Amino acid sequence: MTTVRQTWAVTRYEFRMQVRKRSLWITTATLAVVLTLTQGDRGPRHLPLGTPPREVMAGWALLMSILLPIGFGMVLADRLTRDRRLGLASLLESLPTGRGALAAGKYLGGLTSTAVPAALVLLTAAAGETAHRHDPALFAWAAVAFAVITLPGLAFVAAFALVCPLLTTAPLFRVLFVGYWFWGNMLNPDLFPSLTGTLLTPLGDYPASWLMGERALYAGTDGWLEFLRPEPGGATAVVAIALLLVLSLPPLALAPPLLRRRNLSA
Repeated sequence: MTTVRQTWAVTRYEFRMQVRKRSLWITTATLAVVLTLTQGDRGPRHLPLGTPPREVMAGWALLMSILLPIGFGMVLADRLTRDRRLGLASLLESLPTGRGALAAGKYLGGLTSTAVPAALVLLTAAAGETAHRHDPALFAWAAVAFAVITLPGLAFVAAFALVCPLLTTAPLFRVLFVGYWFWGNMLNPDLFPSLTGTLLTPLGDYPASWLMGERALYAGTDGWLEFLRPEPGGATAVVAIALLLVLSLPPLALAPPLLRRRNLSA
């Protein structure tokens, strides 16, 4: 069996297993409802009639990116560590599937399984907005907003959520991840040195700024690491997306040797 076929087999299994977990759907639904009900007067639900559909759906995608990635990171944090905990490490070592294919498959399966509920949330928002605004183009812009705002951040979060627990533990990673998320995405850079508002922010505020035609949240605001805070626009949105995808690769490259070391010590 080739590496590609091995990876595809693991991806399919991981996706089917993960997408059936009630915790994934309960977490997504709970966070989506909380964000919808607490968005305030500046949220996308309160945008005036006649607002371009791309701005409306960019607002919804950005709103959901505030908390949904936290839930997805929590769900994925034990995907590589649970095999040892369940006593499956030796069994997996005996299979013809290589560690690289195993790690890649678990990553792709985990990413796609979290992308499904995230996409459904945006489609639900588009349906509600269409009933209110009578503009079917909202569905098309929901897909665009998902692709450029939501998905790159999910790719980044999934990579670190899968691999970092191999260096720590899943519970410790979850605690650190929540702290990182609010420090690196939501903390006003005027108050404390933070990655908030930089090209490295997986929240997606640079692509959201491009779709909305105005600065979203803290994108490009003055602060720490000024060279990572260019003026928001189309080019910088592409750079932000590319950086998140590139930064997803190092943890995935570390996964096979970390799995080998962990299994040898089992």
